[in-house]
Amino acid sequence: MIITIDNLKFQIRDCQDEDYLFVYDLLKENMLASFIKHWGEWNPESFKKSFNKKNIKIIEHKSKCVAYYEIKFQESLSYINNIQVSKLMQGKGLGTFLIDLMEKETQKHKLKKIRLKVFKDNLALKFYIKLGYKQVKDEGSSVFLEKKI
Repeated sequence: MIITIDNLKFQIRDCQDEDYLFVYDLLKENMLASFIKHWGEWNPESFKKSFNKKNIKIIEHKSKCVAYYEIKFQESLSYINNIQVSKLMQGKGLGTFLIDLMEKETQKHKLKKIRLKVFKDNLALKFYIKLGYKQVKDEGSSVFLEKKI
């Protein structure tokens, strides 16, 4: 799928085995400090065990990987497991577009709610609240947010 946001063209495609390192590196780049702060470490083995390419979409700009998202469709809701945008592409509307896309995918699966978990001190928390997500559970350093679709 090709999309255009503010004259920037992006391609959204399925994740392939060769995308593992990109997904790993972008998550580590964006989240390392938070993982160390809240969990005490970066755990490569945990990442490897949880990596499931069938739930991940890769976003490219000019044939270069710049973002990805991972969504799981469950019985009663969809769950955004991860969304990461490279620093160069942040603030250009890509994150908002991807959240909207995942909300539409949730509707296509005939689900009425979408959920995610975020660290309380993550700047993205304000972003999700601005997009209509409401806190449904507090887990100490993290909160679960949910939106009715």
